[in-house]
Amino acid sequence: MMDPVTLMLIGTAPAVLKVADTLAQILLLRARADLARARTAARNEGDRPTGGAR
Repeated sequence: MMDPVTLMLIGTAPAVLKVADTLAQILLLRARADLARARTAARNEGDRPTGGAR
């Protein structure tokens, strides 16, 4: 028979995994947004004429 602490840890594992999955999804969304911003900024830099003229 398992001790109570082990049983408690096994019982909370699904909730811990759900939280970890949610955090991973948030980080992925942030990374995608940062990448999109960087690509847009790089694209806009390429559209500007040289010499600082606007």
